Amino acid sequence: MSSSLPSGRPVRNPCRSAMLPGLCRVVAATAILTAVAGAAEPADRGRDLEAIRAAARAYQDALGRGDAQAMAALWTPDGDIIDDGGRVLAGRTTVSLAPPSAQPAAAVRPDVTVRETSIRFLTDDVAIEDGTVEVRLAGGAPLEGRFSATWVRHEGGWKLAAVRESRGEEPLGAERLADLDWMVGDWSVVDEGETAGDDAAKPTVNLTVRWNTGRTFLLRDLKIIAPGAKEPAVHITQRIGWDPLSRSLRSWGFSSDGGHGEATWIRDGGSWVARTAFVQPDGSQTSTLNIYTYDGKDRCTWRSLPTHVGGEHTPQGNKMLIRKPQGAGR
Repeated sequence: MSSSLPSGRPVRNPCRSAMLPGLCRVVAATAILTAVAGAAEPADRGRDLEAIRAAARAYQDALGRGDAQAMAALWTPDGDIIDDGGRVLAGRTTVSLAPPSAQPAAAVRPDVTVRETSIRFLTDDVAIEDGTVEVRLAGGAPLEGRFSATWVRHEGGWKLAAVRESRGEEPLGAERLADLDWMVGDWSVVDEGETAGDDAAKPTVNLTVRWNTGRTFLLRDLKIIAPGAKEPAVHITQRIGWDPLSRSLRSWGFSSDGGHGEATWIRDGGSWVARTAFVQPDGSQTSTLNIYTYDGKDRCTWRSLPTHVGGEHTPQGNKMLIRKPQGAGR
């Protein structure tokens, strides 16, 4: 089955992307797995409900071992899917597009959570399952959607004959960025273990973070000012926002010296990790992992771990962001 609705992805069908084979298998599992959570039915339907649950367990086992053939066997020969974009797909073909070795590892499969489901019987041999699901990709925001799956009795068992998908509402940019709202404010950036102004011989580094007018981007200004200077030697501007194309939080930065870069942001426990690629003014390229860990009050540790610098590694940098008192300015 396709990837937007029974998996709950409220997006254009990701089966059009390179992730199609793996995601479609995961998604096709969702309608089946939700049968376990189906609503109660009259007692005379108990045997049929248990048969659907057995099909769900068989599909789950096949998914776990990457057995595309077994998953396809749980579809009727002419079963089909209409995805959230109106595209018609063949059920068996969709879940069998790649050999088992091409399926994603368990660590990168979407985490699928069923929110609500109900199963009703139209006849003794036809059941309809309606549900809502949530899918969370690694490091991504949860995606929601709805599906309607048709189960039919076929060759002595229950199999999928049709799935219809619809997308949920897209969260606004501000909702995607809500967990980074703590960044808003004025900060001093110092070496870890120091406080602002400890060493007058060192450059002053100030960071200011604001929302844009529509609250769709966080705007960050980083200024590095040499001792005794009034104007910054380096001024870096950055925008953090939701990228609907990659479906991830991303940032784009530009330096006054001509450099530029971009990063993908993910949450990792109590920290935010920005995987950054930067192009220097001379054309050389660097990449780093920038890890921000906020203490919940007025401090944030900032670790910068170079992953590649023109083939040579450089020492990691450990900084501390200290929030300035309100009204202290930039």
